[in-house]
Amino acid sequence: MSTHSGSCGQQTVRGYFNLGGWEERIHMTSSSDFLVYVWARNVGSTSDTIFITTPASQFRTRSSTGPSDGIGFIVEPQTGQDLGCIGGRAGETIDVSSDRGIRITIFVTLVTAKGATANMTVVERSM
Repeated sequence: MSTHSGSCGQQTVRGYFNLGGWEERIHMTSSSDFLVYVWARNVGSTSDTIFITTPASQFRTRSSTGPSDGIGFIVEPQTGQDLGCIGGRAGETIDVSSDRGIRITIFVTLVTAKGATANMTVVERSM
């Protein structure tokens, strides 16, 4: 994980993980509001889905229930793709995980306020 303090009062924290091996899920949080950018590369021979999960959104339809929101992105074999950006409030946790445990490399960039405490925690798969 690297930290860079920019001139605009922000810091950038990067993480590089291999979901599907020992790493099952990545928890990302910051003591200040933050943005998470995710890029994924499927090095396997079959497709897999990367899930990005957040706490429940402030604006939801009646059909959206439960304690969290999430979206899945299918990453085809031997390809890479930009999965976009999602925001979090101070103290919230954004998770990135793999559906079937196929080896997918993810590169994560977390941007938050300069001086904030940013964390990326790996949840290991029980084997």
